[in-house]
Amino acid sequence: MTHNQAAVELLAARLAAGLLHPGDPDNGQPPTPLLLPGLSSTGIPDEMAKHFANEAGLPSNDTPRLLAEAIVHLLETELAGGSSIVADTELAQLQQDAADAPTTARILSVNCVCDNTLSNPLLQLPVTTSDHIIVNGGTLLRGLAQRSPDCPHNAID
Repeated sequence: MTHNQAAVELLAARLAAGLLHPGDPDNGQPPTPLLLPGLSSTGIPDEMAKHFANEAGLPSNDTPRLLAEAIVHLLETELAGGSSIVADTELAQLQQDAADAPTTARILSVNCVCDNTLSNPLLQLPVTTSDHIIVNGGTLLRGLAQRSPDCPHNAID
Protein backbone atom coordinates (compact mmCIF):
# COMPACT_ATOMS: atom_id res chain seq x y z
CA MET A 1 0.00 0.00 0.00
CA THR A 2 1.19 3.50 -0.75
CA HIS A 3 2.31 6.02 1.86
CA ASN A 4 0.59 8.94 0.16
CA GLN A 5 -3.17 8.49 0.41
CA ALA A 6 -3.86 12.12 -0.54
CA ALA A 7 -2.18 11.57 -3.92
CA VAL A 8 -4.12 8.31 -4.40
CA GLU A 9 -7.43 10.01 -3.61
CA LEU A 10 -6.74 12.88 -6.02
CA LEU A 11 -5.58 10.61 -8.83
CA ALA A 12 -8.48 8.19 -8.39
CA ALA A 13 -11.02 11.02 -8.56
CA ARG A 14 -9.37 12.60 -11.59
CA LEU A 15 -8.95 9.30 -13.43
CA ALA A 16 -12.65 8.61 -13.03
CA ALA A 17 -13.75 12.14 -14.03
CA GLY A 18 -11.04 12.80 -16.61
CA LEU A 19 -7.64 14.45 -16.43
CA LEU A 20 -6.75 17.94 -17.60
CA HIS A 21 -3.63 18.01 -19.75
CA PRO A 22 -1.84 21.34 -19.15
CA GLY A 23 -1.34 21.96 -22.89
CA ASP A 24 1.69 23.81 -24.18
CA PRO A 25 1.30 27.57 -23.57
CA ASP A 26 4.63 28.28 -25.29
CA ASN A 27 3.18 26.93 -28.52
CA GLY A 28 -0.34 28.32 -28.09
CA GLN A 29 -1.89 24.99 -27.04
CA PRO A 30 -4.55 25.46 -24.33
CA PRO A 31 -5.23 22.94 -21.57
CA THR A 32 -7.22 19.97 -22.88
CA PRO A 33 -9.48 17.58 -20.96
CA LEU A 34 -8.56 13.90 -21.35
CA LEU A 35 -11.69 11.84 -20.83
CA LEU A 36 -11.06 8.25 -19.85
CA PRO A 37 -14.44 6.55 -20.44
CA GLY A 38 -13.21 3.11 -19.40
CA LEU A 39 -12.56 4.44 -15.91
CA SER A 40 -15.89 6.10 -15.22
CA SER A 41 -18.39 4.48 -12.89
CA THR A 42 -20.72 3.57 -15.75
CA GLY A 43 -20.37 0.22 -17.44
CA ILE A 44 -20.90 -3.28 -16.16
CA PRO A 45 -23.04 -3.94 -13.08
CA ASP A 46 -21.27 -3.61 -9.72
CA GLU A 47 -21.72 -7.31 -8.82
CA MET A 48 -20.15 -8.36 -12.13
CA ALA A 49 -17.25 -5.93 -11.62
CA LYS A 50 -16.70 -7.32 -8.10
CA HIS A 51 -16.72 -10.86 -9.50
CA PHE A 52 -14.14 -9.98 -12.20
CA ALA A 53 -11.92 -8.18 -9.67
CA ASN A 54 -12.10 -11.17 -7.31
CA GLU A 55 -11.26 -13.58 -10.15
CA ALA A 56 -8.26 -11.40 -11.08
CA GLY A 57 -7.05 -11.32 -7.45
CA LEU A 58 -7.53 -7.56 -7.16
CA PRO A 59 -8.29 -5.95 -3.79
CA SER A 60 -11.31 -4.10 -5.24
CA ASN A 61 -13.19 -3.37 -8.43
CA ASP A 62 -12.49 0.38 -8.23
CA THR A 63 -10.28 0.63 -11.32
CA PRO A 64 -9.42 4.33 -10.93
CA ARG A 65 -8.29 3.71 -7.33
CA LEU A 66 -6.28 0.64 -8.33
CA LEU A 67 -4.55 2.62 -11.08
CA ALA A 68 -3.94 5.56 -8.72
CA GLU A 69 -2.41 3.26 -6.10
CA ALA A 70 -0.23 1.62 -8.75
CA ILE A 71 0.96 4.99 -10.11
CA VAL A 72 1.79 6.42 -6.67
CA HIS A 73 3.51 3.17 -5.67
CA LEU A 74 5.58 3.31 -8.86
CA LEU A 75 6.64 6.90 -8.15
CA GLU A 76 7.44 6.18 -4.50
CA THR A 77 9.48 3.04 -5.17
CA GLU A 78 11.05 3.28 -8.61
CA LEU A 79 11.51 6.96 -9.46
CA ALA A 80 15.16 7.83 -8.82
CA GLY A 81 15.54 5.00 -6.32
CA GLY A 82 12.43 5.94 -4.37
CA SER A 83 10.67 9.25 -4.04
CA SER A 84 8.11 10.93 -1.86
CA ILE A 85 5.23 13.11 -2.90
CA VAL A 86 5.33 16.12 -0.59
CA ALA A 87 3.24 19.29 -0.75
CA ASP A 88 5.27 22.42 -1.52
CA THR A 89 4.31 23.99 1.81
CA GLU A 90 5.47 20.92 3.73
CA LEU A 91 8.71 20.78 1.71
CA ALA A 92 9.39 24.47 2.38
CA GLN A 93 8.81 23.89 6.12
CA LEU A 94 11.13 20.87 6.16
CA GLN A 95 13.82 22.87 4.36
CA GLN A 96 13.42 25.77 6.80
CA ASP A 97 13.56 23.41 9.79
CA ALA A 98 16.77 21.88 8.44
CA ALA A 99 18.31 25.33 7.90
CA ASP A 100 17.32 26.42 11.43
CA ALA A 101 18.53 23.22 13.13
CA PRO A 102 21.44 23.77 15.48
CA THR A 103 24.68 22.37 14.21
CA THR A 104 26.14 19.57 16.23
CA ALA A 105 29.87 19.81 16.80
CA ARG A 106 32.25 16.99 17.50
CA ILE A 107 35.99 17.00 17.94
CA LEU A 108 38.13 15.39 15.25
CA SER A 109 41.64 14.60 16.47
CA VAL A 110 44.49 14.61 13.95
CA ASN A 111 47.33 12.36 15.05
CA CYS A 112 50.71 11.57 13.54
CA VAL A 113 51.39 7.94 12.71
CA CYS A 114 54.36 8.04 15.09
CA ASP A 115 52.01 8.43 18.09
CA ASN A 116 50.64 4.91 18.62
CA THR A 117 48.82 5.91 21.81
CA LEU A 118 46.78 8.62 20.08
CA SER A 119 47.16 10.57 23.34
CA ASN A 120 49.01 13.56 21.85
CA PRO A 121 47.08 14.81 18.82
CA LEU A 122 48.78 17.27 16.50
CA LEU A 123 45.50 19.09 16.18
CA GLN A 124 41.93 18.86 17.36
CA LEU A 125 39.29 20.24 15.01
CA PRO A 126 35.75 21.08 16.04
CA VAL A 127 33.71 19.69 13.14
CA THR A 128 30.10 20.68 12.47
CA THR A 129 27.71 19.91 9.65
CA SER A 130 29.13 22.78 7.61
CA ASP A 131 30.91 22.13 4.34
CA HIS A 132 34.24 23.62 5.38
CA ILE A 133 36.66 23.54 8.31
CA ILE A 134 38.33 26.62 9.76
CA VAL A 135 41.40 26.08 11.93
CA ASN A 136 43.48 28.28 14.18
CA GLY A 137 46.74 28.52 12.23
CA GLY A 138 48.85 29.14 15.34
CA THR A 139 47.50 26.04 17.05
CA LEU A 140 48.10 23.99 13.94
CA LEU A 141 51.70 25.20 13.62
CA ARG A 142 52.41 24.68 17.35
CA GLY A 143 51.02 21.15 17.12
CA LEU A 144 53.22 20.40 14.16
CA ALA A 145 56.25 21.87 15.95
CA GLN A 146 55.67 19.53 18.92
CA ARG A 147 56.25 16.38 16.90
CA SER A 148 58.37 13.77 18.55
CA PRO A 149 62.07 13.77 17.56
CA ASP A 150 61.52 10.13 16.57
CA CYS A 151 58.72 11.08 14.17
CA PRO A 152 59.49 9.90 10.64
CA HIS A 153 57.93 13.09 9.32
CA ASN A 154 60.76 15.25 10.70
CA ALA A 155 62.81 14.30 7.66
CA ILE A 156 60.21 15.98 5.46
CA ASP A 157 60.91 19.43 6.95
